[in-house]
This record gives sequence, C-alpha cells and structure tokens, in this order.
Amino acid sequence: MLVLTVALSAGLIAGYALGGRLGNLERLHLRLPWLVVLALAVQLVIFSPLGEPLGETAVVALHLASYGLLIAFAVVNRRDIGVFVAGIGILLNTTVIAANEGFMPASATALEMSGRAAAAEPHNNSALADAGARLLPLGDVMAVPDWVPLVANVFSVGDVLIAAGVTVMLVTGMRAPAAGDQVPAARAP
Repeated sequence: MLVLTVALSAGLIAGYALGGRLGNLERLHLRLPWLVVLALAVQLVIFSPLGEPLGETAVVALHLASYGLLIAFAVVNRRDIGVFVAGIGILLNTTVIAANEGFMPASATALEMSGRAAAAEPHNNSALADAGARLLPLGDVMAVPDWVPLVANVFSVGDVLIAAGVTVMLVTGMRAPAAGDQVPAARAP
C-alpha cells in the first residue's frame, strides 16, 4: 500500500506541476478497473487481523490470486504506458513471491535500515530472507530509512516500477487534451 500512496502522491504533484488538471483523469479509459479494487481489497483483508483466522495456506493463495487480478488488469490495459510499466513491476513481484512460497524475501540490511526488526515472522508479505531465498535481488532489498517519517519501509525493483507506472499514468492522464483531441460537447439542460 505504501507504494501506491507514494505513486499517487507523486503522480498528482507532478501532474499539477506540469499544468495538468484532476478533471482530465476522466479521459482515462481503463478497462476492468474493478480488478484493481478487488485485488487491493483482498490484500487489505489478508494482511489485517481479519486474515488471521484464514491460516497461512489460504493467505498465500489469496495473495497470489490478488496479483493474478492485477496482472489481468495490466494485460487488458497494456496500451497505457503507465499501466504497462506498472504491469512489469507487478509481474516481477508476483514471480518473486511465488518462487518464495508466498512471501517477498527482504534483506536483513534493508529491514534494519527501515527500522523494522529483522524477525523471522513475516510482516504483511515481507519475510526475512534466509539462505534458500530465491530471486533475492528482486526482493525487498532497498529501504526508505527509518528517519523518514511515515514511509520508512522496504521495497523491491518491482515496487519501483509499479510506483513509476502509476505516476506516469496519472501525469499523462492529467495533461490537457492535445489540440486535435475532441472534447465532449456540453450537455443541454
């Protein structure tokens, strides 16, 4: 969720800084946006106290299913450059999580830098990488330091691509229509 918060903030700030308007986002014609909403809702549930009674096997299965929904959204909207870039990040994260039995491996160094104790218990989907971690360079190996308020956390290359893609999608969506674009006519009262 931190990745989305940062991406949404950066996209809106950059969009406004480049002369864009929030109202222009109405021109974004993304197909099946409910897939993203459903995927995020699933993740909110499974990584909250509501997910605890489900057990680890169900949480892992639902986590991977939520990524499947995000991949489906990225595929059907791949013509949008922002969605395409975010889709690559989603695919990278899905690959690493699937290769590590449902958890994103996190380096001890990144966990320490972010102020999160390098514990054996996973936090959300991040878990301290052990000697058998697969694809660790694509895992949570980077960190926002703990001295940065509210956002200190670990993140992956996939997270960077997701944030960049969402930012690009917002910035391009907020830009004013080009001179040749048709602007919908105003409706009569």
